[in-house]
Amino acid sequence: MTAEDQRVLHNMRQRELTLKKRQRAANAIFHETTRYRRLLMFVTALAVAILVTAVFLATQVVYRPNEADASLITWEAARVLIIGAIVGLLVGAGWLRLAPGRRLLDRKEAQLNQKYSGDLHAGRRWQQFFYRDEEISVYIPQILHLIESEHQFDNVDEALAFVKSCRHDDPRFRDRGLALFNSVAAGTDLIVVASADEQGRPSSRFMRFVTTDRPGVWCVTSAPDTPKVHELDRGVVSIITAPSEKGEAISSNHVLVRRLEGGFASVADLYREQVPRYLDGMTEEDQACEVVYELTLESARVSSWTYNEMVVFDHR
Repeated sequence: MTAEDQRVLHNMRQRELTLKKRQRAANAIFHETTRYRRLLMFVTALAVAILVTAVFLATQVVYRPNEADASLITWEAARVLIIGAIVGLLVGAGWLRLAPGRRLLDRKEAQLNQKYSGDLHAGRRWQQFFYRDEEISVYIPQILHLIESEHQFDNVDEALAFVKSCRHDDPRFRDRGLALFNSVAAGTDLIVVASADEQGRPSSRFMRFVTTDRPGVWCVTSAPDTPKVHELDRGVVSIITAPSEKGEAISSNHVLVRRLEGGFASVADLYREQVPRYLDGMTEEDQACEVVYELTLESARVSSWTYNEMVVFDHR
């Protein structure tokens, strides 16, 4: 094995180690958030149960002062305590769905993100891995396994070629990547579209997008008199979706753009369904003038705190 291959393998091992620490941090945040939610529900259930039982015993003292059967009262109080606990759990679950409860959970999650921020953000440097001007991060676990565990290859090039051929032939990889892609795309309607003008000056703009019935084909709209229109007409852009709370995002540097002739009417129903209230600020004249572009993603990266997948689309 050459010195260059050894250097590349060392970097691959370092990447996997860093990303495992990142995944452990993400798992810790999830488990601690879940435990905190259960604790809040338990405290609420206990408080409601004690309150209801106290009210029950107080009514017994006031309205049944001559009741001699203490065992009967104790049994009834136990039943009231159990019923109160069940009601308290339901109250706690409902309260956590309201704004005050959500704010409490968001505050806890923000504290946990801060606590584990070092491990979470350390993996960003290694999220992409370039080898001979190609991004190969999704193939690294298989390459390391074939070279270091199976001893099937003694250089990176042959192992990479083998892994790529297997991934392309195995529909499970495609199905997993596409499922993650569709899931992340369904969770947002905001992307950053990066393009360049005639002089090569880059520019970025937030845009609302909608998905179509074709995987990897999205649509965006723009007013006809903006500089972005001229850049989109050049036919090539890069995009990235707004990251979710779990760090989920879709990015692509291989996006083809074409203007749709049907105008805004061809995508109005999609925007009405996928981007609530998007049409509220648009008059009929605005809709008639709006320019619609179709974004065709040839490939895309789907990533989060815990996974990193490449999706290649076949638009033939």
